[in-house]
Amino acid sequence: MNRTLLAWEELSQNLALNDISEHFRFIVSSLKQYLVDTVEHLTLATALYIVICITLYYCIVKWKLFVYNRDPRNAKRILFIIAHPDDECMFFGPTILNFTKRDNCLVYLMCLSTGRNYGMGSIRKNELYNSCKVLGIKPCNIFIHNHSNLPDAMDVRWPTELLSRLISQYIDSLNITTVVTFDRYGVSNHCNHSCIYYAVASLILDRRLPRGCGVYVLETVNILRKYWLLLDIPLSFIFSRFRYMGGFEDRKILHRAMNQHKSQLVWFRRIYMYFSRYMLINSLQQMNLVDIELDLEIED
Repeated sequence: MNRTLLAWEELSQNLALNDISEHFRFIVSSLKQYLVDTVEHLTLATALYIVICITLYYCIVKWKLFVYNRDPRNAKRILFIIAHPDDECMFFGPTILNFTKRDNCLVYLMCLSTGRNYGMGSIRKNELYNSCKVLGIKPCNIFIHNHSNLPDAMDVRWPTELLSRLISQYIDSLNITTVVTFDRYGVSNHCNHSCIYYAVASLILDRRLPRGCGVYVLETVNILRKYWLLLDIPLSFIFSRFRYMGGFEDRKILHRAMNQHKSQLVWFRRIYMYFSRYMLINSLQQMNLVDIELDLEIED
């Protein structure tokens, strides 16, 4: 009797183990199939998204089926404020080209340093003039500063009061209607870029800008979108109120402008030229008191 009982218990244990093993194999098999199906669906969705983006680009640029670009109001006398030579084509190229092509727009460029900290001040200054010539900005409309308190350095914060005073002088003397510069993240989180934003923000907070002068900042996007190139077309269209996109010829012009900065053409900038969405698309946001106060609260 005891022997029969032991045999029955042993059989029950074996059956239970087999049952567990079968369940485990089923779960593993189902998981594998789920992963395979998921990868297939993601691959198809990605391929479809790429096709849609390429089609959209041709519809906008080549076939002119609908308008993608959208301008700020009263953009007649535009001042671009950058931190270093090469910022104009690395970040603001599509917007600059959009305005320099128009007969009714005057484009000015204010560069707040020359890169002289690296012993290349005069070289980079000449490179900036050559780049702006390619972009269509007249030499007389280019203003380059070489101030000891405005060094080209990642870890140096530029004095807000000094910047705001310099910027205000040019806005007033040139009768600027539209200012375009960096947002508080500065595209690449460069400290010098962000300092320009806070200087312009202080002008708005203190109400030192002329009536009717609008300020627009270049949107910083995450690292994935930054290198999506034309895959960012739908997202910029949906989420950005003001946007500019370059066509085939514009891309060539921007590459030619960037090639004028020979002292800066290290390998990673060459990669940037071909894959960054900023060499194809610019999306802008208008600065207003509410946004500035919110940004300052977040900083605190």
